[in-house]
Amino acid sequence: MKKNVCTVFLMIMAFVFCHEAACEAAYYILPKGYPYTKVGFSARQKNVLLHFGDRVKIEEESVHGSVTWYFCSFGAKSFYLPESHLLKDPKRIHFDVEGNIPIGSERVDKWNNLPLTYTPGDLAVLPRKYRARGYEDRDLRLRREAVECFCMLIENAEADGVHIRVLSAFRSAEYQSFLYFNSIRRKGIFQNGVAKPGHSEHQLGTACDLTTEEIQCGLSWEFESTAAFKWLMDHVPDYGISLTYPRHKVRLTGYMYEPWHYRYWGKDRWSSRQREYGLFLTR
Repeated sequence: MKKNVCTVFLMIMAFVFCHEAACEAAYYILPKGYPYTKVGFSARQKNVLLHFGDRVKIEEESVHGSVTWYFCSFGAKSFYLPESHLLKDPKRIHFDVEGNIPIGSERVDKWNNLPLTYTPGDLAVLPRKYRARGYEDRDLRLRREAVECFCMLIENAEADGVHIRVLSAFRSAEYQSFLYFNSIRRKGIFQNGVAKPGHSEHQLGTACDLTTEEIQCGLSWEFESTAAFKWLMDHVPDYGISLTYPRHKVRLTGYMYEPWHYRYWGKDRWSSRQREYGLFLTR
């Protein structure tokens, strides 16, 4: 009898422990929307409206087809959300004494994310002369060290007769949320053109999108056929900058080829970062 009681007690404790271990916090990352009453995208729970940054508790996880679903709670309400709508806290992030992530030590990709609220404290405004035509009045900021480096790069390209300008720089996770939502609305949750909020290098304040008058300061794959792109491929390693999403690294990065997206790693940290990520530059 005692043995049976002990067995039941151990089974109950194991269930409680496993259930609690499965519970973890996550954040809703779309601008706003309704969760689901069951697994699937056809059963919205209209009495719960979630907004960007709402913190929910994940109670259970299950995989249906190629989609991971979470059974969540928010206050007294329970519902389902797909993984594409949620962001978990990163497991390990190192900050310096000023609360910034040291440049060159940030691992941000499809599988590693930043805290949703992270904003570098040393963002500096990019001078208007380095901005793309039509983007002069945009909020274009980068971390101070990155601003200096990209401005120097643009100046040196100009001296070689090559026109390069910046059209996108730091983005908060909340701003990224609108871009992400629009992309999954058009292409579905498996789109690979826009990073989830928290997973974008733009949130680091060290990445920007570059363009040139050769393509009317647009953002397109035509950029790779310009003199500006050729100049960048020949020179960016000298500035501690890399092309994040090369054509031949789509499977590794998880994102489509973007000849316009460049990230500053810090010149003194470039070699080790390049080896770790395998982001070697080839045309």
